Amino acid sequence: MRRRILVLALLVYAACLLQSTVFGYIEILRIRPNLLLVLAVTISLIRANMEAAFMGLVCGLAMDTLIGRTLGWYGMCLFLVCFAIGMINSKLYKENPLIPIFFVFVSSLTVELMYYFINFFLRGYQDFGFVLTGIILPESLYNSVLTLFVYPLVLQLYKKLDKYNFVHTRL
Repeated sequence: MRRRILVLALLVYAACLLQSTVFGYIEILRIRPNLLLVLAVTISLIRANMEAAFMGLVCGLAMDTLIGRTLGWYGMCLFLVCFAIGMINSKLYKENPLIPIFFVFVSSLTVELMYYFINFFLRGYQDFGFVLTGIILPESLYNSVLTLFVYPLVLQLYKKLDKYNFVHTRL
């Protein structure tokens, strides 16, 4: 159990480090991929609902500290999305490679729309059409492409972790 917590903490730390440094250089149309969201959704597709919800909360709070606007909103949004994915992941056919891509796309849309509406009610009006077509949809597509690289790595990591534990990955 300690090994799993240490590995997950290092994984979140590495994702934060990559998000704040390297991914600043691979912007497309001023849009960065959200590695922490992709990581949380990927873990939610692999593990049970409580671990999925916990990773959603941890990754969301890490996103809140990186962005620096308000603490807790991304944590709450990602917690809810990852908990929902964790609840239904036992019913999914995981051999299909489009499943993680689809769920990352839908989760990116959901989390960013939730965050937009929270900011809309707290700060005021912004052009929804521009935010949707100029920020949310391109970021969701970018995150979906990033899933092609992240999901196999996280899956292999969990298989190695489960080799030493009695709790097995849902596959």
